[in-house]
Amino acid sequence: MPESGKFGIQGYNLVKLLKRLEDATARLEDVTIYQEGYLQSKLNGSVDNAKVISDAAAIDATAAPSTVDVTSTTDSATSKAPETAAQTEDPKEIIAFKKFIQDNLVPLSKLSDSVDPAVLDAVNTLKQAFEFEIQLIEAALISKKPDYTSKDFADAMKPLNEAVMKIGDLKEKNSRNDYANYLSAIADGAPLVSWVVSDAPLSLVSDFKDSAQFWTNRILKTFKDSDPNSTAWVKAFLNMFNELIEFVKQNLTTGLKWKADGIAFTDAMKQFGSEVAAPVATPAPAAGGPPPPPPPPPAAVFEVNDNTAATTSNEDGSMDAVFKQLNQGADITKGLKKVDRSQMTHKNPELRASSKVSAKTAPPPKPKKPTALTTKKPPRKELSGNKWFIENYEDETEPIFIEANKDESIFIGKCVNVLFQIKGKVNAISLSETDGCSVVLDSSISGLDIIKCHKFGVQVEESIPQISIDKSDSGTIYLSKQSLETEIYSSCSTSINVNLPIGEDDDYVEYPLPEQLQHKFIDGKFKSSVFEHVA
Repeated sequence: MPESGKFGIQGYNLVKLLKRLEDATARLEDVTIYQEGYLQSKLNGSVDNAKVISDAAAIDATAAPSTVDVTSTTDSATSKAPETAAQTEDPKEIIAFKKFIQDNLVPLSKLSDSVDPAVLDAVNTLKQAFEFEIQLIEAALISKKPDYTSKDFADAMKPLNEAVMKIGDLKEKNSRNDYANYLSAIADGAPLVSWVVSDAPLSLVSDFKDSAQFWTNRILKTFKDSDPNSTAWVKAFLNMFNELIEFVKQNLTTGLKWKADGIAFTDAMKQFGSEVAAPVATPAPAAGGPPPPPPPPPAAVFEVNDNTAATTSNEDGSMDAVFKQLNQGADITKGLKKVDRSQMTHKNPELRASSKVSAKTAPPPKPKKPTALTTKKPPRKELSGNKWFIENYEDETEPIFIEANKDESIFIGKCVNVLFQIKGKVNAISLSETDGCSVVLDSSISGLDIIKCHKFGVQVEESIPQISIDKSDSGTIYLSKQSLETEIYSSCSTSINVNLPIGEDDDYVEYPLPEQLQHKFIDGKFKSSVFEHVA
């Protein structure tokens, strides 16, 4: 390489190093100023200014180590920190949101402490999700709006998703708890934390409040006499929704407020990363305690990694080789192998059969999640209000009996290889997302709905007005003499057979439901009829 080229590369590396030095210095100044103001507010003036500056410098050296010596820059920045921190104030949105957390989530957490440990854990998880949203609001104020479908944004929202999932797990694990209604209310209302990414957060918060209010009404009904604190807890819980609606009305009516010419959202999140740890940080030691340990020594200013240098030289060498080949011109083909006439397929037909171009291979299928990693929910059979819920049963050897009344309805969902026997006259029955399940019922006032079921069986002992089948397959229905006039509606379903007791000695005769329809445009409208195959 000519000497001028070497000097050019060295000059480029030096400029790049100076740029990194300036970036590190600016970052360290920002962190120093923030830590100075934060420590001063925590100590409330009990520690002198010099000690606060040294603590902030120690935190900076630990949290943001650099490969350059910036000791002199740190000293000059910390001398200006008290004056700058005093002038810095949180935006009004941050102040209002912190007040919302302090006035609503903190009292709710105290009330939950007297209810049940699981309820307290769920409320504290919800509180931590709101505290994380302080960081989101701050980052949004200085950053441009990101793509909500991007991976970086999804990663930034992970703490909110994990909080909602944790609350849902607490609800499932404590489904038999006496205070399960509390956990159900929190779990149904917890997704309200997604208001930050909604263009209409007011309606979203209201919807989740209505969803949670179903369970709070049950709390008041169940614990009205046994636990007087239940009324105060429900009032505080619902008031949280009302106060969040007021906050959104006054500050962020369309969700997060973004800055059109701001920095990247991921950079802003890194800048406010220390805000997340603030609520759970270890409190400052009392006066008279041991001083913090000294910061680690700074790294060498121009410490060069041999691997980095080797990589750079290899890259430069490879680029030189590429340009050298391009400069060969027509001589670049000299290294190609000459093909003999006997190897040419267009002149030797017998070679064509053995030299077929293989079709483009399909991409490998995406691996499915192993069944061992799939979360299996516990079986559930409970009466909620006037509705039975039977879910998540698998491979039961004995029938599951349900004694129901005419004002009760029954929902059976996500069960596998189970026989259900329903005694008595019920209002309505729903069979949803089952596999290999059968239902034997006496009678129903409204009817039976079958949705997304595979290999199902239904036997009616008395009467039923109608049966609705949607997106199901491989089903068998047995009707009694009293239910011969039952109306059956089917859509997007296949292999459905209905058995009627109209044969000799009341034997059942099987009738398959039609699956193929014929549509004709007659007299200005479509007319549909069953298409029959005639032999």
